[in-house]
Amino acid sequence: MERIFFCSFYLACVSGIYKDVVYVMDRSGSVKEPDFDESVDFVYNVTEYLDIGSSDMQVSIVVFSSFYSEIFDLNDHTTKTDLLTAIKNLRGTTTTGGTYTYRAIDYVREYSFTSARGGRSGANRAVVILTDGLSNDANRTLTAADNLRNESGAEVFAIGIGTTVSRSNDELKGIANDPDSYYVHYIDTFVYLCNLVPALVPKLDSTVTPSLLADCPTPPSTTQVSTTMVDTTTTNTPTAGITTTTTTTQDTTEAYTATEATTIQTQQTGMTSQTTDLTTAASVSSALTSTVNTVNGAKSSSMENGSSSSSTENGSSGNTAVVAAGAALGALAAAATAIVSASLLRRWHFSMKEDPVVLAAVSQYQQAPIGPSKSKFVKI
Repeated sequence: MERIFFCSFYLACVSGIYKDVVYVMDRSGSVKEPDFDESVDFVYNVTEYLDIGSSDMQVSIVVFSSFYSEIFDLNDHTTKTDLLTAIKNLRGTTTTGGTYTYRAIDYVREYSFTSARGGRSGANRAVVILTDGLSNDANRTLTAADNLRNESGAEVFAIGIGTTVSRSNDELKGIANDPDSYYVHYIDTFVYLCNLVPALVPKLDSTVTPSLLADCPTPPSTTQVSTTMVDTTTTNTPTAGITTTTTTTQDTTEAYTATEATTIQTQQTGMTSQTTDLTTAASVSSALTSTVNTVNGAKSSSMENGSSSSSTENGSSGNTAVVAAGAALGALAAAATAIVSASLLRRWHFSMKEDPVVLAAVSQYQQAPIGPSKSKFVKI
């Protein structure tokens, strides 16, 4: 950070940060007008901490959507009072159009730091870009940012607001200088922008230590959640007489708010329980198949005993085995029905009507060799 000293013939010296700062503010249609007002308040609060003047810091503001506009030049307001008034007057600005970030960046590179716009030779330069969305042309935006850094020597800060830029932040990282940990900032919503004031001010003027505004709301804590993408395919196993489900998982990690994290974890728990039910249903179905074979064997044995000249005692024993096997079969069928019903209820609860795990369980139930009547079963 360059600090210079100005001395008069009275030998009185005044020190100041000699820097030209340009704010580039997104006013596209995705930014609600109250949200743009929050951006204005953020710039206002940051500027309050800075020393403003022709021998100190100068500030310019460029707004953009489908097109760009420089609201005022670097040398239009050389006192802090006039500058703060001009910034406050931006409240109520209409928001509309697309997010053509590269057009605004190209404009800043070509015009904002020129002497005609108040740019000063030898002054340090900084550009602060605020946006709530990805640009309409990421490649051109990144190229424009590279040109801005290389040709003007400006430090470029990127502030992303909202879930769109916070979760897909490669573009913001490409816009800002390195390291990203210093030049890139994220916040959940516009109302929490005030929390970034203490972080940005010292980067523009290292001699200032700002404090958090008393009425600044605290943003919700963010949690790193490992999300699992489930890719489920089914294959038939003829020997077992059932369908086997093979599940492939892929882990990704993203930043979510505490509320989003709870929702994701709840859904993952439900899917795990569905997989457990599926495994149990497969075991029951296999047991059903085994029981059917036992029943058929018992019947065959009974028929053989009845056709021989053996005593009636053998036939009676065979009939007893058939009855016992039938009772076991009924119990297993009831268990299978309960498991499938529970899976369907869980599926309804999580509103995952196309969940492949549940459909696989239904398919297994339909393929069971014996059980309650399936004529009333309706596939969802």
